[in-house]
Amino acid sequence: MIYGIDVSHYQGSFDMRRARSEAFEFVFIKATEGSGFVDDRFADNLATARGAGLLVAAYHYQREGVAAAAQADHIARVVPADVPVILDVERGGGGTGLTHALRGELHARGFRTPLLYLPEWYWRELGKPDLSGFPPLWKSRYPDNDGGHASEIYQRVPEHFWNDYGGNRVAVLQFTSSATVAGQRPVDANAYRGSRAQLQALLDPQGEDMREDERDALFRILEQLTGSRTPGEYPGWSSYVDRSESMTAVDFIRAVDKHTFELHKQYGRGGGMRQYAAGETHESPDRVLRSMISEAVASALGPDDPRHEDVVDAVTARLSAPVSPETSGESAN
Repeated sequence: MIYGIDVSHYQGSFDMRRARSEAFEFVFIKATEGSGFVDDRFADNLATARGAGLLVAAYHYQREGVAAAAQADHIARVVPADVPVILDVERGGGGTGLTHALRGELHARGFRTPLLYLPEWYWRELGKPDLSGFPPLWKSRYPDNDGGHASEIYQRVPEHFWNDYGGNRVAVLQFTSSATVAGQRPVDANAYRGSRAQLQALLDPQGEDMREDERDALFRILEQLTGSRTPGEYPGWSSYVDRSESMTAVDFIRAVDKHTFELHKQYGRGGGMRQYAAGETHESPDRVLRSMISEAVASALGPDDPRHEDVVDAVTARLSAPVSPETSGESAN
């Protein structure tokens, strides 16, 4: 578990170094709205956050009635191309069709869009659209409006606040707008249930050759395989997998990359192994599955690793089993 914040001009000048010293690891910074508004603190906040060693992303408030291309052009004038962009979609932002178009325009301009802020309450207002084709969710839900340090407030957050919606997973939870951070209050505080390295890989997947939709599908598959929504935990697997320091969630995703994505498309979530009709001469799906998983595991652990066959058995069993449709760090001051 790591903590982060999100800031805008409402906080004024913000001491990013002090926030970093209080064990915050990331900051999402407001940049733009629509096709004209620029947050006048964005450039300074970005520079000081990077100087303090925080992971950074910009966020853009999507405006309905403004063409996707015009909004993308506006973002490109303000946000450096190496900064990930999170689309903020809420009341006044239109629907997911505009979001899809805007992401496409941003990708065409070289931007990454690794998260989507579309609150559950607005998702319901929109009629509960399918969000499975979008990046993981940055969700907001607060247990109360009481203040305190982020780690204190988080103790009041019930587990169901992390529940997914729209067919998409929740990766980051904004759990308060009332935290005291770097001597300032109120500040929005967020939690990511993984390591700093895992969040960095999500925000900025260096060397990744997969498309974003492939990568998003793989994170969902990881949850399906492990039975856990917490990256890095492997309940139900053999003990050496549970305790392994060398096989992190990111390592696993990169190891199985396109192999598992293709399997996901072939077998489907919850479908289990599909059986061929009697008399067909195709290679059995069991053999195809095991061969593909074996190649992926060898890539992750090395071809001579003694754990190879046991890991292949564990992964194959997890991916083969039908899945119920119902299954979908340090404290900071």
